[in-house]
Amino acid sequence: MAATQFCKINEPHRLITPGSVAIISVGIGDKDNLFSVAWNMPLRKEPPMVAILCGKRHYSYQFINETGEFGMNIPDATIAKQVINAGKISGFDVDDKFDHLGLNRQKSEKILAPLVREAIARMECRVSRIDDMGSSVLVIAQILRAEAREDYWKDGLWNFGSGLQLIHHMGGNKFAVSEKSITVE
Repeated sequence: MAATQFCKINEPHRLITPGSVAIISVGIGDKDNLFSVAWNMPLRKEPPMVAILCGKRHYSYQFINETGEFGMNIPDATIAKQVINAGKISGFDVDDKFDHLGLNRQKSEKILAPLVREAIARMECRVSRIDDMGSSVLVIAQILRAEAREDYWKDGLWNFGSGLQLIHHMGGNKFAVSEKSITVE
């Protein structure tokens, strides 16, 4: 039996790219913005908490820093183009990123920022802690409210039998799609 060959990895973070991509929504008053983030993760169940990585020079960081809140919107493959462009286009360069991307605002209940109506799940988050990491910050937040499309959520899990396709960023303009779950006995 031949030995398995391994190759050197120059970008090791790609080996453990986190779960599905999220669109982060921020805002205060009549000003808001969006950005996509693949560097996100759940932290705990009680109280429910998440973490995201945000560049300090990003247009959206000023909103997070000022309001201490953000929306975390989970997209599916139907809006993958908006997801990639939410990460490529800066709020410094467009007046209304929602409109520019063809996305609609959904009023939130517990935070100032709007949510993304086209997202298949949405979470309203309040910042608990921000850790400086040089050019970026690790934002740790408590989830105040969460909702998901009923056809895509069943018994506390994603329901892939309904046609759901979650997207995962692999780098550049490449994404992977989750289409099914497996049960291991």
